[in-house]
Amino acid sequence: MKKCIARGSVMAALMLFLSGCGSLPGNSQQESAGQSASEPPSETIDYSTYQSYWMKQHDYKTMPICAFIAPPVKVGEYAENFVTEAQYRTLAESGINTAYGMTENLPLYASDVSNALSYCDKFGISYVASVSGIHTMKSASQVENAIYNPLLLSSPAALGGVIVRDEPSYSEFAGCKRAKELLEEFLPSDLLYHGNLFPDYATQEQLYNRGTGNPALPGEGYEYARYIDDYIEIFRPRVLSYDYYPMVGEDGYIREGYFGNMSVIRNRAAEAEIPFWVYIQTCSFNASVRVPDEGEIGWLVNTSLAYGAKGIQYFTYFLPNDDGEVFRGAMVDREGNKTPIYDYVQRVNGQIAAVDEILMCSFSEGVIVTGSTPCPVPEGDIATAYTERIEIEAGHVLTGCFDHRGNPVYYAVNNSIAEPDRAVFSLEGQKGYYIVDGEKREFENRVEILLEEGHGVLIVPEG
Repeated sequence: MKKCIARGSVMAALMLFLSGCGSLPGNSQQESAGQSASEPPSETIDYSTYQSYWMKQHDYKTMPICAFIAPPVKVGEYAENFVTEAQYRTLAESGINTAYGMTENLPLYASDVSNALSYCDKFGISYVASVSGIHTMKSASQVENAIYNPLLLSSPAALGGVIVRDEPSYSEFAGCKRAKELLEEFLPSDLLYHGNLFPDYATQEQLYNRGTGNPALPGEGYEYARYIDDYIEIFRPRVLSYDYYPMVGEDGYIREGYFGNMSVIRNRAAEAEIPFWVYIQTCSFNASVRVPDEGEIGWLVNTSLAYGAKGIQYFTYFLPNDDGEVFRGAMVDREGNKTPIYDYVQRVNGQIAAVDEILMCSFSEGVIVTGSTPCPVPEGDIATAYTERIEIEAGHVLTGCFDHRGNPVYYAVNNSIAEPDRAVFSLEGQKGYYIVDGEKREFENRVEILLEEGHGVLIVPEG
């Protein structure tokens, strides 16, 4: 992978060559992103990715929308084997475009993985495979044997990547790096070799040794920021992914550190010139965690977009088996039936699909807080330069500010899970369009809109 040039040079190059943020033939994203599909290859310019990554089955304008626990095999409490064409059609109809195969791990369920890849190819879904114990494998022959059928045997078109480790500790980073390097000996290097990090409310022991006590926690402790930095330095991820499940209790409470954790991830990702992806809570997994309602799911997705997230991952699509935890909610139950949460996610995915062409090709410049906020927003994330460009009147709105090819755009969200908000965005002397609930409308000088709980609106001035 080529080294990215500095952002200022990138923007100058983009303006000089009138580029967008597309891909070259072969979709070598990290090397060629930032270049429109119609633009000829350049031998001298290494284009920025706008801190975006897209799955190779899709184009640069498509934000990854991912399902953790794709249709599962018949294991544990699942009523039947759900790796079927009908179930993958249902997944695609939800607006999800990337499936994480979790139950049908390799090498044990090779035929099911092969079937899943075939269905994904039919419905335009990118499939990220799971390999049992991949982060502990030490030799190329181990990896080759594990993935040979079907990942090497058939070179499946729908393969988007491999899950290396979910919530690795520092003690596992070296093993994850080795696994990624071994995978790259057999599979294309531009696939997603995926890891997902703990939230900041994990214990230091979880962060360092996954609570095993081996190796022993350093005397000075092990702070969250160091955990993130070590992961980036050792594993060199294509995306910085983490989970944070803030909907706890039964009275509309949200963990206060929600934006603080996102801030750390966002800033570290920006420094590394990679995107960050978030997990969206759709279920409960213990008595203190509630099943989110529609406004809460919308709030989680839209605040993430406003903060600059370039990938949305749902935890979970299928309801997991109970294994030391008791799960409720999710988009599809263990009998394969859609729950009301499926409809909530489908609606908000329609908004993502309507705005991702802009957001995937924009730099996040920070946020503006108008009125109240349910949890604190770090002062360093405030986009002070943008407060002079737009005037906002609202009771509780969070507005993400973006640089889209040198022009400002805004993604605003009703920053409340409890009540709607009538918001006014004044952009004197400007006109353009805005997108809300997946619908595009024109404006001149101002946008006045009633935002339901957790809903978002993209505002694109055009002059």
